[in-house]
Amino acid sequence: MPPGDFVFFRNIGLNDRATSLQTSQVGEPSLANNGRQIYMTGNWYATKSLDNGSSWQYVSPFTTLPSAAGGFCCDQLTHYDRSRDLLFWLLQYIRGSNNENIFRIAIKSGPTLQNNSWYWYNFSPSGVTSSWAGLWFDYPDMALSNNYLWVTFNVFNSSNLWQRAVVFKFPLDTLATGGSLNYSYWSTTNNGSLRLTQGAGNTMYWVSHNNASQVRLFSWPENSNNITFWNINVNTWSGGSYSAPGPDGRNWLGRADARITGAWVANNVIGAMWTANSRGSRPFPHIRVVRINEISKAVIDQPDLWSGSAAWAYPAACPNDRGHVGATMFYGGGSQYYPSHVVSLWDDYSNGWQSLFTRKSTNGPNNGRWGDYINCRRHFPDGLTWIASGFTLQGGTAASNVDPQYVHFGRSRDQPTVNRLSTI
Repeated sequence: MPPGDFVFFRNIGLNDRATSLQTSQVGEPSLANNGRQIYMTGNWYATKSLDNGSSWQYVSPFTTLPSAAGGFCCDQLTHYDRSRDLLFWLLQYIRGSNNENIFRIAIKSGPTLQNNSWYWYNFSPSGVTSSWAGLWFDYPDMALSNNYLWVTFNVFNSSNLWQRAVVFKFPLDTLATGGSLNYSYWSTTNNGSLRLTQGAGNTMYWVSHNNASQVRLFSWPENSNNITFWNINVNTWSGGSYSAPGPDGRNWLGRADARITGAWVANNVIGAMWTANSRGSRPFPHIRVVRINEISKAVIDQPDLWSGSAAWAYPAACPNDRGHVGATMFYGGGSQYYPSHVVSLWDDYSNGWQSLFTRKSTNGPNNGRWGDYINCRRHFPDGLTWIASGFTLQGGTAASNVDPQYVHFGRSRDQPTVNRLSTI
């Protein structure tokens, strides 16, 4: 097989036993792996594999950990830090009687998914600062730099009106020991839905929209509490009501919006991706991409993913150890495609985006709902290939027909390394 062939090392649709039928068309699957151990979460479920995806065991996010605030629901994320051998599980809880909720960061050290023993930290708005009493967290993002775990949230009031967005900076050394946690945070009332860059080193970057022709890029060095930002002009895009009915006439983008859902930094390039609406010569919603020079903060190019016959939506991306970029997203609409899962590569073989379907849906959703986010992660321990989450509808239109997708992908040149490390 030529070394540049785009290959799937594992491409698995999870069955009902893996999720206990706790699936949703707003799937929001996240994933992480530590060798053969894989942890995957969705909007209502968690599941684990101890044998590289050959079998899966349902994990209840409702009962595995003690309840908090108003009980679990619904956003979750998971990530793995190889530098300290830590698995992170972020859970969001319902508002309690004081209108506040909490988010929890649960932690496992080493390849210990065979048990349900976790330690964790809880965070409430008023626990962060008393001036946030009565507010609640929603829509998380999570990323790693060399020495910190970073988490973002939007913050809302009791009337469900957006108030601010916040970035948390947690020291990995403390998280590794389970000790008393001193952390930093920063918030803004100007920019929401902050998207952290995957692949950060000594500086974390994040991105948000200023308007339909400008993004704001922020930076926070590990060794500083000074946050800097740059306003960067991009090609004008459109938002509004998104539509991409599939062969059954069902619109799977009824709740889509233009929040930035993918960002990365590698090889002195910062990238950002989001779902833009149809505009001009692009008749369907598509994925806007901007690549920015990390040094000069100038736009390098804007290599969008778009089609004249169907929509692209809900992208996420991350770099590998070479600085090449893997991505995960959905494609569907028009006369041929129900919403289907796709992974993409940008590397030394592709010179641009190269994409493959992982699995195609057999139906569109019965309620116009999809999203809100999916994840791409570096595969460990090789660091050269990627894992991605997605989902499809199989055999029907309801939430119970949602099959999450676990995909391990890359180039055939890395097959020997994947094979050698597959027993670890």
